[in-house]
Amino acid sequence: MIRVVFFIVGFIAVTIQLLFLPIPEQTQYYLFFTGILLLGIPHGAADLLVAGRTAKEEKKSFSKLRFLVVYISMLAAFGVLLWFFPLVGGILFILLSAYHFGETDLNFVNVSSIFGKLLITSYGILIISIILLSHFDEVELLLQPFNVMQKNKLFVDWLVEKRYYLMSFSVMLFFTSLFLYLFKNGASVFSGKDRFLIGFASMVFILFNLPLLLGFTFYFVAWHSLFSLKNIVEYLRKNESISPMLIAQKMFLYSSIAIGGIAIFGVASCFFFTGGSLVIYPFLGLAVLTAPHMMVMHDMYNRIRISNL
Repeated sequence: MIRVVFFIVGFIAVTIQLLFLPIPEQTQYYLFFTGILLLGIPHGAADLLVAGRTAKEEKKSFSKLRFLVVYISMLAAFGVLLWFFPLVGGILFILLSAYHFGETDLNFVNVSSIFGKLLITSYGILIISIILLSHFDEVELLLQPFNVMQKNKLFVDWLVEKRYYLMSFSVMLFFTSLFLYLFKNGASVFSGKDRFLIGFASMVFILFNLPLLLGFTFYFVAWHSLFSLKNIVEYLRKNESISPMLIAQKMFLYSSIAIGGIAIFGVASCFFFTGGSLVIYPFLGLAVLTAPHMMVMHDMYNRIRISNL
């Protein structure tokens, strides 16, 4: 039901954008930052809770301090990579995000095989390519202050020229991966999920027709974060008498700490970068958080798949 509501909202937004007045940029900013605060940050701030639960499931000892040291070290390492090798870091960020998006949306897919990994990665690549490549002029404006475009002008020009071919390739890659996965595992894998392709096509249509920021807000800030939070709460409460209120309180505490860290990161970034939209700083924060967050969520989805066998 929630998914249906999402798609209805998405189609309404596309109708307003295409047939009436374009949604004002200021309204898009409000939606983006509100969503980041209410959904985006909390779903990442729950990593400590999720990691503790996973350790308990695997009957391993868990140290919050050790977890935070490893987590922050990975965050710092990815930040250094993005700073010194932005093109390599950006491509790695896209691949990790693609895998994470696919693993969340297709959490019923068995990723122990190469076909499963290929399917969820190709799904995420298609989603990201629609968001970024169909609005590449807006991406260029966001990255303008960082000189990434100028330093990699040949690659950027190639992307601009080939972007629709790349989007078409991502579509073919996804359906080829889907065919191979079904051929290997049988159509019964998607039993009860007969509306999946309808929802998938609807998502692609919405993201293609919404502006970059609104499309990103719709998919990542709202869709991905909300369903991630749903999965996280169910995972934390499995076989446990933990109240949703207690989980919410802990998430609020960790989210407050995360918001403080992001604020410090944003202020520090201002010393190195000048100009540009404020939107870019949450994007940078999400980029450096991708690797450690994906690691935690990957372990969670592995445990969910094991318990569903």
